[in-house]
Amino acid sequence: MKKLFFLTIWILIFISQISANEANIIYQDLNDLTVEENQVARVKNFRFSKDAAEFDLLEGQLILLSPVNQRKVAAIFTGKGNFSFVPPTEVSKRSLYSEYKVEEYRRNFDFLFIIFNSAILNEFQKNLEFSYQKIEEDYDSTIQKCLKYLYDHKNENEYDEKLIRAILSDELKNYLYVQLISNSNKYEPIFFEYDPASIEEVTFSKRQKRITMADNYREIVCSFHCEEDRISGTDPSLETKDQITIDQYIIVADISTRLDFSANCKIKFSGLNPYSRWINFRILQELEIDRVHDEEGNILNFYKKKDGVDLWLELSETIAKDQQKTISIDYHGDLIYQGGNIVKIRNYNFWYPHFPSFQFKQFDITFHYPENYDLISVGKKVFEEKKDKFKTTNWKTVHPVNFAPFNMGKFKHEKFRHKDLPLLSLYLDKNLEDAKADVANSIEFYQNIYGDCIYDTLTVVEIPVLLSGQAFPGLVNFYSDDFLTDAVYKVYTDININKSDFVQLRAHEVAHQWWGCGVKIRTYHEKWLFEGLAEFSSLWFLQSSLNDNVKYFNILDKWRNAIIEQHYLKRKENKQDAPVWLGSRAPYYINYGKGAWIFHMLRNLMIDLKTFDETKFKAMLRDFYHSYQHKSASTKDFQNIVKKHIGADSDWFFDQWVYGNEIPKFEFDYDIVKGKETKYKAICKIKQKNVSPDFISYIPFEIDFGNERLIRKRVLIEGAGKEFEINLPIKPKKITFNIFDSVLAE
Repeated sequence: MKKLFFLTIWILIFISQISANEANIIYQDLNDLTVEENQVARVKNFRFSKDAAEFDLLEGQLILLSPVNQRKVAAIFTGKGNFSFVPPTEVSKRSLYSEYKVEEYRRNFDFLFIIFNSAILNEFQKNLEFSYQKIEEDYDSTIQKCLKYLYDHKNENEYDEKLIRAILSDELKNYLYVQLISNSNKYEPIFFEYDPASIEEVTFSKRQKRITMADNYREIVCSFHCEEDRISGTDPSLETKDQITIDQYIIVADISTRLDFSANCKIKFSGLNPYSRWINFRILQELEIDRVHDEEGNILNFYKKKDGVDLWLELSETIAKDQQKTISIDYHGDLIYQGGNIVKIRNYNFWYPHFPSFQFKQFDITFHYPENYDLISVGKKVFEEKKDKFKTTNWKTVHPVNFAPFNMGKFKHEKFRHKDLPLLSLYLDKNLEDAKADVANSIEFYQNIYGDCIYDTLTVVEIPVLLSGQAFPGLVNFYSDDFLTDAVYKVYTDININKSDFVQLRAHEVAHQWWGCGVKIRTYHEKWLFEGLAEFSSLWFLQSSLNDNVKYFNILDKWRNAIIEQHYLKRKENKQDAPVWLGSRAPYYINYGKGAWIFHMLRNLMIDLKTFDETKFKAMLRDFYHSYQHKSASTKDFQNIVKKHIGADSDWFFDQWVYGNEIPKFEFDYDIVKGKETKYKAICKIKQKNVSPDFISYIPFEIDFGNERLIRKRVLIEGAGKEFEINLPIKPKKITFNIFDSVLAE
């Protein structure tokens, strides 16, 4: 009984240690923000600015709000003011113009909600006199509405991680967040944020239109690097703002016969940017943290909101650059549940404390689990033991990985090696032979074009997620029940599913072993590059290896229809599509569909029309793969590779199709007339519509004389169109413009 008593006391002491930590207090204090009557300043013609934004407080009062973690970090302004925002980059200028039809955004406001760090507070206190004033109006409900826009709505109404980090880290003295409100009904609230810890420090956002007027979501209109980065002349995509670099995860996970889950996760890391003792991780909301300590045994403060995904850990000291640390996290929760032969994992990416960055990490993972299951993870299985109806396996990564998923189930397992391909280790519940053939064929195709896969073993696992696939270094997960009966297919007719789509799905995920794993994504901007290249690769595989030319163009048509439909709807609203360079900020049909189209257009631009030789295009992609193997690549890196192989200036192509958002509409007509020097002459007229005057299209056309006698040429179209003549030896049967759908067009 005494042991139980002392254990209870220890638990209460431990809970008291973590219940009042800084992160917890910040959440509570933000929820309780209110005005302070002894912190009111009369304002007249006061200006403050940050990067591309200027705020003119013409007349009114600035009121500091109650402290957050014992510091003043928030204020409101009521009165009259003006705001101006001038984006410095071409993409941001186009985004602003698409949304507001202006090149410089200006508007007045009646109310500001401001969150700042010490540098901005010092500016206020230096130039304004704060004193007591009776505040008649109740601002509490307005403040609470403003705070809702600072929730990360993807994560169960937690506050945005950037906000909490900025308040915890007062060394980030330049942080600024401003919400502008106008009493006029024609104005929605807008938002400006400057976060020195973000890769792109400056964002300008609007209220996102949602189903109900009560929803409070921000949607980014413009995002770009700060002025210092813009004038530095360096490549800002190479900059890292991560606080730490992860050296290794060492995880020991226990799974009971009832599939209860618990684990210990040791994280070895080194300091990069030492701006706070607090570090943020992401972990599945169903998982609960039991204890956190460092290598010296010190119990560390942590905070994770109930049902939240953000885990905040406080180190015993601020970590210095290159200083190495190890922390240990004990946790448990509802991660796994039975789903027939294949066990369902609630989340493949966040079952352990994941550091949110584009870093690739090394993993050493040990699992204890019931012996009647197979368990597959990333890396190589270096150890397996059976004891007391349980298995123990250990998995270690050879190459760093972005995520470390695992799968459980009762699978058919087969190892397969063919020619010079990686060893295939397949774990599937059904269709083992079909999946084996498709995966092996696609690997062989990609190796012949891009180069050898960097992984000597590729593990393929079936997951119980309908019509889904995922790719990780050396591991491919996909829904394998892909040879469905015709009766089952009728269920999916509304989403246009057919059997060959699953062949393409597998080929897409396998292609990520080259694009996304072999060559890594650098920033969110590159999502189009790797998803578009994986999607194109899968189509190329269907066309070339499986001789399915029809399927190749059918899928391209599907994507074109989606792109053109949305392009038309945007135009009706007097707006524009997002360019593919916006990456994860752009819709899926842009990243996957338009991304695939860009590679299709580059392929046709580089092909020899007489011989159909694709040596230049293949050499370009092979060079890209080998130049950035085991490295991260940016859009600019790829652009330089294209310029190297295309043999001519290609910046116009990237300006239009990657950084731009225009889609042309062509009208083609021709007349065949008697010639003087030759028997016949074709007079061709091409109109290029819905694009800017300097838009370029380099388009192939085909002259068909019958009996398989053909001439193919390219014509350069600039601006509104072109009229040209071609001398012909005999009268042609027809002339076809934009053959092979070489240019995406309405």
